[in-house]
Amino acid sequence: MKKLLRIFLLFLAFVAVAFAAFWYARPYDLDFADQRALVPHSERSRFVEIDGVRVHFQEKGSGPPLVLLHGNNSSVYTWRDVFDELAAHHRVVAVDLKGFGFTSKPAGDYRVEAQAALVVRLMDELKIESAVWCGSSFGGGIALAAAINYPARVRGLVLVDSAAFSEHRGASLAPTFVKWPYIGAAVSALALTSDSLVREGLKQSFYDDSKVTNERVAAYYLPLTTRGGQYAARRVRVQRHFERVEQLLGKVTQPALLIWGAEDRLILLEDGRRLQSSLPNSRLVVFDACGHLPQEEMPERFTREALDFTARLKTASPTVSEGVRNSKQ
Repeated sequence: MKKLLRIFLLFLAFVAVAFAAFWYARPYDLDFADQRALVPHSERSRFVEIDGVRVHFQEKGSGPPLVLLHGNNSSVYTWRDVFDELAAHHRVVAVDLKGFGFTSKPAGDYRVEAQAALVVRLMDELKIESAVWCGSSFGGGIALAAAINYPARVRGLVLVDSAAFSEHRGASLAPTFVKWPYIGAAVSALALTSDSLVREGLKQSFYDDSKVTNERVAAYYLPLTTRGGQYAARRVRVQRHFERVEQLLGKVTQPALLIWGAEDRLILLEDGRRLQSSLPNSRLVVFDACGHLPQEEMPERFTREALDFTARLKTASPTVSEGVRNSKQ
């Protein structure tokens, strides 16, 4: 028995050393200079240090400010196809949130309230008093948190298949093993040695599978090849708390446009209707034959709806909930 125990302990030690070598062989974070050629609109990229976090953002245009916030496990890449057209009418600031894209990935608070505070600090750096906040999925939850905590900084909201409720009723992109105590991180790291998980996740995110191109998969997968990217993804999952946002939705009085894909499997249209009924000054537009990412799946239609909403903000006073409108490409 003692011999078997020694063999078993030696085996565990070997596995631990092998995994440590595998884990630390990868970089902690992405190097923007090395990846610049792969970054859409890289000529618009800038960096600023905020409270110890090196924030990457892209800025273009003039006029009323419009802040773009991506979803979980995403980056400014998600706005690639709408960035220029929006910037023709607005001063657009697309942000890589803490832990994502080329923004640094420190330990700490990844809740929507903390992310909202970081974006407000970025607005301070850029001398932006208030802006329309446009958030996709997790980014929508951040925009709602900002509207609650910093109402003077939020002129209006564009919420795109937005997270808002503590109960998650749609499909999950994270495999079950991510939740396993202790070994979940190790198994996730091994699973992410290929892009298959990301590819399958994007297939769930789009209604039209033809949109899941190798280039799109590579853009989403790249940050998850780093130790910091995987750490941040786990932290957001652990700290995904929307209880306070959900409780205070009735206090969000800013005009809000809700854009939802009718075939969203991750955050269901049912939740979009529920969110619209919870916000006193909102309108819901439903895109038929569209999944979780309308800005990527139907960029031209998304741009028209968003710009129509922001134009109305300039010329009309807020109106109480205008209901639901179905829209096709």
